[in-house]
Amino acid sequence: MREIEAFLAVAEELHFGRAAERLRVSTPRVSQAVRALERRVGAPLFERTSRRVRLTPVGERLLAELRPAYERMDQALRQVRRSVSREFLRVGFATSVPGAVAPRLIGAFEGVRPQCAVVRSAHPNTDPPRWGRHWPVDVFVGWLSSDPSLRDDPEFRVGPVLLREERAVLVAAGHPLARRAVVDAEQLADHDLLYPSDFPARFADTWIPSRTPGGRPLRRMPVHTSASIEEAILLVAEGELIHLTVASLRPDDPHVVTVPVSGLPPVVCAPVWLTDTDPIRDFAKAAAQAFPAPER
Repeated sequence: MREIEAFLAVAEELHFGRAAERLRVSTPRVSQAVRALERRVGAPLFERTSRRVRLTPVGERLLAELRPAYERMDQALRQVRRSVSREFLRVGFATSVPGAVAPRLIGAFEGVRPQCAVVRSAHPNTDPPRWGRHWPVDVFVGWLSSDPSLRDDPEFRVGPVLLREERAVLVAAGHPLARRAVVDAEQLADHDLLYPSDFPARFADTWIPSRTPGGRPLRRMPVHTSASIEEAILLVAEGELIHLTVASLRPDDPHVVTVPVSGLPPVVCAPVWLTDTDPIRDFAKAAAQAFPAPER
C-alpha cells in the first residue's frame, strides 16, 4: 500500500517533493517506495530529469489500472470505518407503553442525531430497579408516578414527561367488575390484585399503592413473577386476580377487559437513565420536542 500510494501521489503531482508533502513523509521515503514498486513491476515508471518528472508508458498503464482500484478500496475502507464508529443508543420500552410512542420518539431522535442508530427492545415496566447498576439499555421509557416527589430517585435521571395516563383495571371477561363502566378505587380493596414478586416496595408502591385513598388495605398478591404484561393477561384471564394498569392498555384478548378506575392519581410515561451522555441528552431533547409535556 505504501508503494502504491507513493506512486499515485507522484503520478498526480509529477513532483517527488510535493508528493512527499501530500503524504506527510520525507522525499527520500517516497523515492524509495517508487523504486521498490519499479523493481516489483520490472520496469521504470517515471522519467526523471533535473527539470521534470513524467510517466513512462509502463507508468501510464499502471496508473490507469491502479487508480480506480485504489479509489474503490479507499471508499470501502472509509465506509467500514464509518459503520464501525457509528454511535448506537439502546432504548428499552415498557411493554405497556402505547405502540405509537416508540416510532414517534425514535424518529424524533434520529432527526436530531442521524449518525446515532437506535437499538430498540421491550421490557416489563418493573425491570429497571431489578437491573441495579447493570442496565442492558442506555435509556428506558416506561411508567412513573405523576407525583414528581415520588419519582425523584438518586439512582435514576428522569427525562421529560411524554404522556399522562389515567388508571384502569384489567379483569377477566366474566369478573364482576367487567360489567362496570368505571370502578371506584375503594372497590379495589374487595379483590386480589396482582403484585410483582421480589420487587422493591418503594417502586411497586408508586404503581400499586398499599391502601386505597380512603385508607382500606389492598390485597396485593405477589404472584406476578416476570411482571410482564403478557404474564399479567394470562393470570387475569383465569378469573380471580385483577391487574392495576393504565387506561390505554387494551389487550387483543377476548378473555380480558380493561375498565377505567376513578380516585387514583394518573401515571406518566417518561424516559429514565443512569448516566448522562451526549446521545442521551439529545434523546431527552428530542422527546420534549416530539411530546409537548402534559404538565406544561
